[in-house]
Amino acid sequence: MDDQLLINFIGRIVFLIMLTIGIVIFLNQVGLGKAAGGLMAGAGVSALVLGFAFKDIGENFLAGFFLAFSRPFSIGDVIEIESYKGTVRQLSFRNTHIRTFDGKDIFMPNAMLIKNPLINYTRDGLLRHDFVVGIDYGDDVVEASRVIMDVLSKEDRIEQKGDLEPFIQLDEFSTSTINIRIFYWVNSYDFTGSIATLKTSVMNKVVSNLIKNEFSLPADIVELKIYQEGQPIPLLMKDKPIQKSNSTS
Repeated sequence: MDDQLLINFIGRIVFLIMLTIGIVIFLNQVGLGKAAGGLMAGAGVSALVLGFAFKDIGENFLAGFFLAFSRPFSIGDVIEIESYKGTVRQLSFRNTHIRTFDGKDIFMPNAMLIKNPLINYTRDGLLRHDFVVGIDYGDDVVEASRVIMDVLSKEDRIEQKGDLEPFIQLDEFSTSTINIRIFYWVNSYDFTGSIATLKTSVMNKVVSNLIKNEFSLPADIVELKIYQEGQPIPLLMKDKPIQKSNSTS
């Protein structure tokens, strides 16, 4: 078994069981068998009472049990739950220890991981990224697509096999640009390494090569209409108002 999370959890359970058995055997050996029986009976009643009194603790314990055996994540996986994202460090009876990328240690109750949607970024080692780049309406979309795909094909850190090959699609016709959305797959095991810097690197290369091949990347165009024709347009320059009519604008 190579699942460290499951090994740790089962180890704690076995330790508690062996400790209980050891105490009972010890009491029997020293002639306190009846006391041992009474202790076990009392422990059962106490457990029932405590179960009602500490419902949340029991709930988290059962949740931890299910997490250990259903294994939606392992030690070292990057997960996101309730807007918290980080690396799984440990699973205990009551909570799961998550280390965020900005150095925070979060001890999340196990029941939260059972009740809420959980995102595992590193379960199969693959993650797809995408971003949008906009070109001018007068540019050749086919040629721009060729330039972009050439950039992606030369990036070794992007998956290039089978269904994982990068691809592009026309995203929308916006106000001033034709938007092209770019998709590519990366190795998610190196979440804080390649993924953190790869997207910036790919975007820079795509933009640089488009500009190098004389493609325009225009900003949004804003059209300003003045409906009160013939009226002066007040302008402010160096804290001094200047009156300027439409005829001279």
